[in-house]
Amino acid sequence: MPTMDKTRIDAITGLRGLAALLVVYGHAVSWFSLPWKINFSGEVGVTVFFSLSGFLMAYLYLGKQFSSLSVTEYAISRFSRIAPAYLVILLFSFLIYTTIDPNFVYDVSSKNILRHIFFSGNVSVFWSITPEVEFYFLFVLVWAAASRYVTRFDIAGLAFLTFGALILLSYRDVFPGTFVGAKLHYFLFGVIAGIVRSRIGATKQGGKSLLVLHSLLLASMVLMESGWIEIPFSSNKEFYSSILTAVFGSFLVFGFSFPSALGKFFFENKAIVLCGECSFSIYLLHMPIIYLFHKFLPSPFQMVLLIPFVVLVLGLSWLNYQLIEKPGARLIRSMGNGFKRKFIPPFPLATRPQPLSVESETR
Repeated sequence: MPTMDKTRIDAITGLRGLAALLVVYGHAVSWFSLPWKINFSGEVGVTVFFSLSGFLMAYLYLGKQFSSLSVTEYAISRFSRIAPAYLVILLFSFLIYTTIDPNFVYDVSSKNILRHIFFSGNVSVFWSITPEVEFYFLFVLVWAAASRYVTRFDIAGLAFLTFGALILLSYRDVFPGTFVGAKLHYFLFGVIAGIVRSRIGATKQGGKSLLVLHSLLLASMVLMESGWIEIPFSSNKEFYSSILTAVFGSFLVFGFSFPSALGKFFFENKAIVLCGECSFSIYLLHMPIIYLFHKFLPSPFQMVLLIPFVVLVLGLSWLNYQLIEKPGARLIRSMGNGFKRKFIPPFPLATRPQPLSVESETR
């Protein structure tokens, strides 16, 4: 197998960090006396998460041959990324809710814990994990159909999936938010962006055009979030149902996958990259911390408490990333590789190299 020319793009990790912080801000703004009311900040953060998932899965896997070995490696990678932090926090939430505090923000009980164990729950922020995991399974079908088209010029699979996707997109407004059909447009536009990006490759072009593009993307985010550009949605349901927000999210990810001085300044600095690496822990832990502040301190909180709140969220998230996420991921990968060597025949992978590698592929 040829050596792959892989380059980590820190801006993608940093963009994930920004998404996590937007979600935290969106949930914290109602508890703190904050002077800045940001429009749909949490929804924008989740949009980036969904778009990133589609983008990275397409970029990192559609160039590989579809085989039992590659699908097993894909499954191990996906499961090892989200399972450790998710299952540990889920277990602690169950214990706290059932034995200590029946008002705990994550009301995971004996009635719904099985759903959450199988990544299909809807309690608080856990809801967004459900459609993402569902898309993990759906992407295998996309990968298989794309592989048949590339190797055999068989378009039947892609035609079937396209027809099915159009039906799901037509009814996205009536599906529950935890069903992948309600959020499919975010993943699909992310996949399209990943495919286009893979065709362009890892050429490092940092010219004026990219600087202008990144300036426009950042300016549009600031103007929309601050209210200077009106966002035409009256509810988060309308926001999530919009094709426009899906296009914007995928284009945002696509645009910042290319390097520029501005992108490097905002999304490749050590602080935001660290937030990106810990983004899943930030996403899962910020709500319990908000709940604890609300439980033991009078609300609405004063601005002076915002700093210790942020420090606590980031500090506990970093600890969770170091002590739970990383060791858990290594353990799952080790067990998965043992299973792979024992039961999966070593079918070769595709010879076409993947020019982009991102250390944290999903949330």
